[in-house]
Amino acid sequence: MSIFAHEVQATATVPQDPPHTFTFRKLTGRELEKAQGDHLVAFMGGHSPRLWAGSLRRILEHGTAANDASVRDALADPLLGFDRYSIVKAGLVSWSYSQNGDKPKAEQIDDLDDEAVDLMARAILKLSKPALFMTAEEREDAKKNGSGDFTKPLMETAPSPSPIS
Repeated sequence: MSIFAHEVQATATVPQDPPHTFTFRKLTGRELEKAQGDHLVAFMGGHSPRLWAGSLRRILEHGTAANDASVRDALADPLLGFDRYSIVKAGLVSWSYSQNGDKPKAEQIDDLDDEAVDLMARAILKLSKPALFMTAEEREDAKKNGSGDFTKPLMETAPSPSPIS
């Protein structure tokens, strides 16, 4: 696998809108930093929308207990701390929604429903930072086996469309 992000691409289906597909690429280090910075700016400005509805619901139902399963689930979410739209705008190369194969415009990405932007952001982040999607046991096994290869993607990068799980 290349160290140059633009050379690492994959194509996946849009499960909620078959037979449409999207092609995405691995993000550069700078793009990953920007996605985290964009999330930080939104959070500091009081506009961190990610996970807010679920957090508010949990607080109202159960209080703020730190051992709550929903808190653990939120902490385990690989997208935590990343701006999904920044990820998709940087990593989405093309999709079958355009006839000419042009890169989707920012306005089109802003128009995506929540499920679609989440699907695409997860696929791009999984290709870019696969270790974020590994369980603690998988990371430990990789260390024990001496592979330490956290750059190996956990998904196929075949040119044919495949669903993202």
